[in-house]
Order: sequence, then structure tokens, then C-alpha cells
Amino acid sequence: MEKKTIDIPLITIDDLLHNEMVYYVLHVVAETLLKEKGNAKGNYEIRVYLIISKILSCYERINQAYNFINKRPTIKELDKNEEMTIIDYYNYHYDVVIHKLSTIRDLSFKLINEVFDLKLKDRDCDWKHIKKNERITVPGVRCIQELYYYLTTDIESNRNESTHNGPFEFKIFEHIDGAVKLSQFKRLEKVSKDILDFDPMAKGTYNDLLLRMKKKELLDLINKEKALSLFCIHVLTCSMSNILKSNLSDEFKEKHSNTILLANQRINAYERKNNKIELLIPYLAKVEDWTKSLKEYYGGKKRGNM
Repeated sequence: MEKKTIDIPLITIDDLLHNEMVYYVLHVVAETLLKEKGNAKGNYEIRVYLIISKILSCYERINQAYNFINKRPTIKELDKNEEMTIIDYYNYHYDVVIHKLSTIRDLSFKLINEVFDLKLKDRDCDWKHIKKNERITVPGVRCIQELYYYLTTDIESNRNESTHNGPFEFKIFEHIDGAVKLSQFKRLEKVSKDILDFDPMAKGTYNDLLLRMKKKELLDLINKEKALSLFCIHVLTCSMSNILKSNLSDEFKEKHSNTILLANQRINAYERKNNKIELLIPYLAKVEDWTKSLKEYYGGKKRGNM
């Protein structure tokens, strides 16, 4: 059975930063954090702020890993560390990507816990406990999280493989790895000229072009995986926006009324300009069908804490 292609709209970090809930947290709640100098760590607003901040930090790390792969060090820089080839370098940074994408999904469970104030302990903050909690009154939250779970099945498998069975080696490079290592051995004079009198990775050769093509494939995959994650986090936070606002204390709303008013104006202005929420509506209607298709593809297997 073939895996169904999920055609989602492109959601950017900028879109996420300007959706109502995230904007509120970063521009209204952050003001509280600064004024109270961290003394309100246990407050509802601050707990939500800390989770959102961690999610955004993970996306920054993913972007950094992408840029490291894209710009890549020079051959001379790599040869200074005789144990590392360019493929080792690519695998290392993709390992960072899959771990951060996995962390974002785990943080999404914690975000639901904090927004709905479920008071679950860290060890119970997983989908198994959250999906059956009756205090989650927004059906869209369960729906998008279930889709998120199945969209990240392969990422979770790769992360678990890396965590429990040693460094992750991306299979996309398996047919070029040998030529890359031989090329490094030749440069470092670890192999006799009588055995290898040519550079298998010389510029313009088939191997050189294949490596460039595989690098592009890896970068495209990172963009795709990040886009899927951004879509799910964006829809999740949009779905919980009203819950967040209703749970803000009257004291908080009164104290920061001017900031809240300004935040509403900026959110509305961004939405009128970009129309992203309206663009999501036809896709949200497909979420259940997507989830059903992915369940069938993965055989409905339960993994981890699902």
C-alpha cells in the first residue's frame, strides 16, 4: 500500500508568530515575565509562555542545522578531522533535525496540558492520557494531534533508532558513502597511489553530481518535515486560542488591557494581509481523511506513548 501524499498549505514561522495564541503569548504574556522578573513562574500565563518559547527555539535549531548542511564546510576544514566525511557531517546535522522535530511534538502535548490546565505530571503528558481527558473541550485539538502523530511516525522511528542504536545514518547516502571515504583516504594519503590513482569524487564526475543531488534531496526533506510540523503546531495553537484567552485571569486582562488591544489590532492586520486562517479551512476539512489514510498505511500500530 502506498503512503498517501498530504498536500498542506505552506505555513511559515512568521505565520506561527502572528497567529492569535502565539502572538498573545509572546507579546502580552512576555510583558508580564519582564515586569515580574520571573517571579511568576507558576502562573498559568507564564507556563504557557515557556512551552511556546521552547517550541520556537527548536525551530531555530532546525533552521541552523539546515543552514549548516546547505553551506557545508570546505574539504580542507573537514580533513582536519580525519574521522569525519561530508556524509558524516550531513548525517550529524540531520540527526539534530529529527530530534528537534520529535521534541516539538512532545512539547505540543505539554502545551495542551498547560493551555487546558489539565495538571498532568510530565510522565503522563502524552497522547495516551491527553486524548481521553474530558477537560479538552475543543474537538479540533484531538483531531489535529492524531494527524500530527501519524505524520511524524517515520521521524519518531528515526529518532528512536538514533537514540537507542547509535548515530543515525541517513539511507539516502548509502550508495555514495564508499566513494566519499575513498576520496578522503586519497587526499590524506591513507591509500597507496598504486591502489587508487584517481579521485572518485573529482568535480564533475558521476559521484560528485550524485552527492550534490542527494544533498538537495536531504534539504528538500527537511523543508517538508518542518512544514508538516509547522502546519500542525499552527492549527493546534489556533484551535486553543479562545481557551487561552478565557483562562487568562481578570487581573491579568485588566493589568495588560492596552497591550492586549494592540495585540488584537496587529493580529487582525496580519490576517487581513495574509489570509492564512481562511486558507486553512478547506484543508482542515480533510484532516480526518488524512488521518484515516495514514492509519491504514501504518497498519494502525500503536507506538510509544500513543
